[in-house]
Amino acid sequence: MAERLGAVLAALLLLMSAALGEITVERTEGDMYFPQEKNWTYHFTYAYPHIAGDDYTSALINDTYQMALDEMTQLVLPMFANAPDMRYDGKNEVRHDFQVLCNDGRLLSVLQTRRQTRGDEGVLYALEPLTFDVSGQYAGETLTLRGAALIQAGLDSTLLDALEADAHPGLSHIIDGSSALMGQALLPLLYAEFEKLQAAGVMAPQWTREDFEAEFSPTRDFCAFADGTIIFFFPPMLMAEPSFSSPQFFFTPQELDAMLEGLS
Repeated sequence: MAERLGAVLAALLLLMSAALGEITVERTEGDMYFPQEKNWTYHFTYAYPHIAGDDYTSALINDTYQMALDEMTQLVLPMFANAPDMRYDGKNEVRHDFQVLCNDGRLLSVLQTRRQTRGDEGVLYALEPLTFDVSGQYAGETLTLRGAALIQAGLDSTLLDALEADAHPGLSHIIDGSSALMGQALLPLLYAEFEKLQAAGVMAPQWTREDFEAEFSPTRDFCAFADGTIIFFFPPMLMAEPSFSSPQFFFTPQELDAMLEGLS
């Protein structure tokens, strides 16, 4: 495991991936006002990824983000704008953006960011990572932690359900295991890191282990990273001073496999 400066490395490694068959990711951008532009209570500025191409895989990924956009604009924000207890007595700004953390022809990992200003009641930050298979057995679908780790390890993404553990030493526990078991192996280690960060004043002191496990899940809060690792994000809300610079932790597939071995 190595904790790194994610934003800097992401930019460098994404430049290196240009020759590896990456797909074309464009930006769908816009802004909307709720309940209407005049006398608005919510202003939504957004950027979502859009995959260039008319193939089935591109359509599935685009549908995922179109549904997310529709949910915000047709359900969530209209409801907030019309609910007195969600108006926060002021103008509320919600901004969605994203960055691509891995795009190598096998995987597409996207980190969606959300920043919400709630009148005079402060700012909320959230990170929403998704990792898609783009050329394997589940092309166009989001991957589980197990699936992402196996593809990051270089295994044939068209045969994820047919892999034999005996044929892949160093990955056998992931092949025979599950994302739930991987999460079980990771939680104690990452909570220990959380406690260290609490002691250093990076994470807020009021959060208990129960709170931590309610807000953070290794099987959800992860992305594939461009250097072949899996990156995990602590939710910004757990920080003493919330921001998008949330602590990040990187593991190779082999390190994850060794953790699973420790459970047996």
